[in-house]
Amino acid sequence: MDSVIETFYDRATASGGHWPDDDRTLAVVVARDGDAAVGSVALLDLGAEDSALRIVALPEATDDTWVPLMREAARVARKAGGTVLRWVAETGEMPAPAVAELGAAEGEEIYRWWRLALPAARPAGTGSAVRELPAPDGAAFRLGLEDALFDVEIEDGTAVLAHDREEEGTAAGLTELLAAVVDRVGTGHPGVGAAEAYADSRDDALVEALRALGFTPTDRRAAEYRLVLLP
Repeated sequence: MDSVIETFYDRATASGGHWPDDDRTLAVVVARDGDAAVGSVALLDLGAEDSALRIVALPEATDDTWVPLMREAARVARKAGGTVLRWVAETGEMPAPAVAELGAAEGEEIYRWWRLALPAARPAGTGSAVRELPAPDGAAFRLGLEDALFDVEIEDGTAVLAHDREEEGTAAGLTELLAAVVDRVGTGHPGVGAAEAYADSRDDALVEALRALGFTPTDRRAAEYRLVLLP
């Protein structure tokens, strides 16, 4: 496919809602096939003093558009003073040939997905301090405990759990919250056959909570990729 690559440097000219709601946005690169957008990359300028940590990319590309989009993104990042273009992608999202063609290197794991088959046995008497919170658009429900919460979306018979917390918390507290989430999925969505959640491998408290509820790690993970921007 011969795509047309367009680069936008402000929200007013970027069409189709590709400009992210982030004040650090430097530019957005869009691939078009005729009138249709078939891929995009948003570039954020983090303002880091280290030029290798300054620019990150948020790609949404297809196999055919990865290389031309990222090459244009690299040009923009280099012109802005970056020396390395960094982005995070999950396994299966970025075609391996594109990594080789770009000359990018795969770095450390950022997070890994865990999975639990449902229905599953759950600890009794948990969730007494867990409260229901207003759910964001697209979420079936949100449960919270102190400074931690889980948003749950139902996708093709799977409950996808998105976690957030302000404080590190304890494995016991997260286990209580996670047990309440799994129980709510089982009782409120009986047709759901599995639950999935992702966790940073260095997040010992969350990993312990996932293991306590019977979640097991999968091969699906996200890693950071780095492309050195040559002069």
